[in-house]
Amino acid sequence: MALKLDIDKRKIIWTAVLICLLLAALLPGPRGLVFENPIFIGIDTKATEYVDQSLVRASAAFVLARTINAIISVFEESELQIEPGGIGASIALGEVLNPINDMIERFSWVMLVSVTSLGIQKVLIEVGPWFSISIVLSLGLLLLLTDLWIGKYMPVNLRRIGGTLVLFAILIRFAVPAMASLNQQVYETVLEKRYLESSAQVEEKVKELKKVGPADPTAQQQSQSEQVEESWWSSAKNAVSQTIDQSKTLLDVRSNLEAIKVIAFDLFNHIVNLIVVFVLNTLLLPLLFLWVVLKLGKLLTGQEFGQQMESLFNSKATPEQPAAAQTCKKCRDDLT
Repeated sequence: MALKLDIDKRKIIWTAVLICLLLAALLPGPRGLVFENPIFIGIDTKATEYVDQSLVRASAAFVLARTINAIISVFEESELQIEPGGIGASIALGEVLNPINDMIERFSWVMLVSVTSLGIQKVLIEVGPWFSISIVLSLGLLLLLTDLWIGKYMPVNLRRIGGTLVLFAILIRFAVPAMASLNQQVYETVLEKRYLESSAQVEEKVKELKKVGPADPTAQQQSQSEQVEESWWSSAKNAVSQTIDQSKTLLDVRSNLEAIKVIAFDLFNHIVNLIVVFVLNTLLLPLLFLWVVLKLGKLLTGQEFGQQMESLFNSKATPEQPAAAQTCKKCRDDLT
């Protein structure tokens, strides 16, 4: 009799605890006090700041990549206009610019994927608390409460399912903020120096490309339109002048070609460094963290966890308890 009263008392206590947690998860007022307190809000705010900083870096790098791509396009279009005399220089310039142009295109795609990944992380930080508490945790608590009273009549183990949902609610609630914080720590410790140096060098190389500038093939056409043919002597002199102008243009192109080769080589190396930084910080590390979270969830929701949940919420006597009760009953009969 005393054992039955103890079991009923424990069931009532667990019922009261589960109902209080369920109300705190569903009602706005209690949820603000329990699950949206300043500590949790501070964690989310810090995580959002980390993601915003990464978004600023990724967006700036993406804009820089498109700027380089536009400058290279201007170079290619301008130099091709000096044919046929400059066809050799144009082909040489194309051989220099094509590899860096292909690298910039791929870098642009990497930055687009990075910005998308960071945007998804920011949305998950904003939606995660509501989804984990109001949906996942509430459903888990409701299943545990149901199992506490009518679980023996159900065809499935509600206690195991409810405990798993409670655990995953905790993981969902803190996984993305923890991932953002981890990414920020890795960036500040390992990647920040590489990023700052490479981005500064890329900006400097862009300025150098703009200083070199493509040759202006229209100047020759303008000088031709301004000249008036008066005699064969004037025509011959104009032809010589045009030849000299073309030679100067080709010399300018070929002199700039060597400078462009050096700039393109340096630019290629720094772009590779930026790709490494953003791939690690916005793609590989989040995927690695997600894999760790899934492994942790699988470990905690294994057989051992299920047995612990069953023993924690068990409202019935264990196999040893009836034997103990029968022994006590036999002792009482002997005494009487």
